[in-house]
Amino acid sequence: MTDANPYHAGFVTIGGRTNVGKSTLMNQIVGQKVAIVTPKPQTTRRRIIGVRTDPDAQLILIDTPGLHEPHRPLNRRMVDTARRCLAEGEVIVAVIEAG
Repeated sequence: MTDANPYHAGFVTIGGRTNVGKSTLMNQIVGQKVAIVTPKPQTTRRRIIGVRTDPDAQLILIDTPGLHEPHRPLNRRMVDTARRCLAEGEVIVAVIEAG
């Protein structure tokens, strides 16, 4: 038996370097401000979760800290967090700079 209109749900991890627009993208998809957006690098320090629900699907979005070469313990923890989130995601959206 198949459902003519199946409901879909999944985890989408948003990853990329610092300041490429990961948080902006998540806010746009969710439709409200759930992540801070500033020009300051490494504003996102831990994973941020946002949810978008449509009639036939639900996306659980995970915004991650930016990937960069860490030189301090805090930066190493942020990069480790981003890598763990990327490893756990069902779908990964890689955000890159346009220029």
